[in-house]
Amino acid sequence: MLFAEQNPSYFQGRQAYLLRNLSRGRGVGFFEAGNFHPDFIAWVVEAGKQRITFIDPKGIRNLSANDDKIRFCKTIKEIETRLGDPDVTLSSFIVSNTPSYVMEKQWGMPKAKMLGSHIVFQEEDRDTYIGTILAATP
Repeated sequence: MLFAEQNPSYFQGRQAYLLRNLSRGRGVGFFEAGNFHPDFIAWVVEAGKQRITFIDPKGIRNLSANDDKIRFCKTIKEIETRLGDPDVTLSSFIVSNTPSYVMEKQWGMPKAKMLGSHIVFQEEDRDTYIGTILAATP
């Protein structure tokens, strides 16, 4: 079931947009993160406050736990601090199509710690990851 169908009250009093980011050279990219261009931007406006979340679905099997794309959830908070606008909250998520058990074995890191790095898993978290992304940016 779709998140919007399960949680209609989430959208009351909010404007929510999901935008497809343009490709390199035309879309929103981040030099600080190795010229990373997340695929999607979720933009929620509520009571004069804006929450902007950059979302990138991808396989992470070939990335290290210290890759710029994985660490982007911390980099975006540094950018938010530099922006200095209390009415704007920035965050980011990786939606992995690589299963968590593969990454637990490869990185030696439990799934809960990966969630702390804003990694959610497309298949195994399919019923909850949209809510997780939206809840992380109150």
